[in-house]
Amino acid sequence: MAKRLSMILPLLALLLITMAAPASAGEMGFKEWGLTAFGNLSMDVNNGDLYEGGIFVHVAMPLVDNEDVRLDFRLEGLVGGFWDYGNGVEVAIIPALRLYIGKAAVIPYIEGGIGPSYNSLDIQELGIGFNFLSYGGVGLRIPLQNNVSIEFGYRLRHISNAGLDERNHGVTSNQAQFGIAWAF
Repeated sequence: MAKRLSMILPLLALLLITMAAPASAGEMGFKEWGLTAFGNLSMDVNNGDLYEGGIFVHVAMPLVDNEDVRLDFRLEGLVGGFWDYGNGVEVAIIPALRLYIGKAAVIPYIEGGIGPSYNSLDIQELGIGFNFLSYGGVGLRIPLQNNVSIEFGYRLRHISNAGLDERNHGVTSNQAQFGIAWAF
C-alpha cells in the first residue's frame, strides 16, 4: 500500500499545481479543452481479441508557443469500455505532452503520456484493477474558425501494473481517435 501511495501522491501533486496555474492573458494556464472519441484493438492478448471504445476530455496548457512549434502540457480524463475477450470499464487520468510542428492549415503532432488507470477487467494479462496507462502517438490537427480545431490521431497504448502486483505482461493496443478542441 505504501508503494502505491508513493507513486500516486506525486501525480496528484502535479495535477493540483498545474490546475492552480494562473490563466489570465499572457500568463501560463490552461488555454484549451477538447473531447475525443477513441477505439482500440489489443495486439498481445493471448486468449482472444480485446476491444475498447470510449471518450476522453482534455485540458491543455501551452509551455512553448512560437512560429515553429507549440508544446502543450495536457491533462486527460478517460472513460472506456472493453468487450469480447474481457468485459469491463476503464477510467484514467493521464498527464501528457504534445508537440505541434508548424502553423499550417494541417498541423502534425507527436505526443506521449503516462498516468494512473483503473479497469475492472479480470484477465491474465493484467494483475490488479489499479494499473498505469502509457502511450506514444502521432496525429494531425486541422484548425477551423473561431478557435475550433479537429484532430485525427493514432496511439500505441500499453496498460500494466508496473510490478505492483503479480507479474504480467500487460496489454498493448492500437488506438485510433477523432476529436474536437476549443481554445479559450
